[in-house]
Amino acid sequence: MKKLITHFILLLAPALLLAQEKNRYQSIDLAVAFGKSQGTASLSAWNHWYTGKNKKLALGIGARFSAYSGNKKDFITAPANLSRGSSVPFLVVVSSQETQNWDTLQVQQPRLISMNAAVSAVYNFTPKFSAGLNIDLIGFTLGKKSSAIFTANGQTQTSSARPTGFNVLLTGDLDYGSLNSEFYLAYRVNNNFTLRGVYQFYFAEYATPGNIQVLPEPNDRFRNKANLLGLGLTWQFNR
Repeated sequence: MKKLITHFILLLAPALLLAQEKNRYQSIDLAVAFGKSQGTASLSAWNHWYTGKNKKLALGIGARFSAYSGNKKDFITAPANLSRGSSVPFLVVVSSQETQNWDTLQVQQPRLISMNAAVSAVYNFTPKFSAGLNIDLIGFTLGKKSSAIFTANGQTQTSSARPTGFNVLLTGDLDYGSLNSEFYLAYRVNNNFTLRGVYQFYFAEYATPGNIQVLPEPNDRFRNKANLLGLGLTWQFNR
């Protein structure tokens, strides 16, 4: 746990060093989100800077600590060159899904912790109501090995899997590792606290010890794209 806290502080350090600039505020976010047989709990720390003529838009940088847990979740073939019709950045998001290339790794007890640097944008419609989005950029993931069941062409075999250790945002299925993103609507309760209704899109990635998938080419990376709904609380401690 001491190592996790140290790494989180190191990810947050660049934002803290910029804390003395004007037209900015700092905040800490807590969020929990759930889907079918899976969920996340996350802690984020942010520095935001107001921009634009009316100062309604704020852009920020920070760090996020996300804990993901599930039960018997299916992870499908992750690499974009197998899962999608295009591996071109950004175009990969709208390209065809090559389902004929997908194999499935059912991880029995996926448990992982991801720590990532992130960026954020918040738009204040009124002093009370706002909307925002944020997304992880780069970091790392820790987690224990879990038993798994691999399925290809209707045939199954037992295996094991561990969370992919390195995370980086490259757009869509080009992404590597475990990354969190949020879209939310928020209501400011008072000058310090804000309640948020949260939609999270969480990429959780596991890898097998070797290339368990053989066709159309060898692969050891598998991804679960989790659509989650939840609640968040923001503490804004200077404004």
